Amino acid sequence: MPKTKKGDKTSILFRLLLRVACALFVIFCAVSIINTQTAIVEKEQELASIEEDIDALKLELNELQEIVDGEKPEEIMRYMEKLAVESGNYAYPDERRYYDTTRD
Repeated sequence: MPKTKKGDKTSILFRLLLRVACALFVIFCAVSIINTQTAIVEKEQELASIEEDIDALKLELNELQEIVDGEKPEEIMRYMEKLAVESGNYAYPDERRYYDTTRD
């Protein structure tokens, strides 16, 4: 049986460490690519949601622009009443509102 030299042992150890390092680097790259692809999909979904919001706001803006351009006080007053009732929970002085409190 031939004796191994010290240089042969370090050479084998070096090659083994190099292979392990290369394998770890490949695994790291694969995980990084997967994470990046996941982030891209999430951002595309966010973008689609934001674009839907933009479209809805554009429609609302067009509605408001038509009201302002029409310069009809009746339309402006109707819109202001609609906002007050829907978002401000206002009511007319002689109006009664009933709320179902059994579901709370």
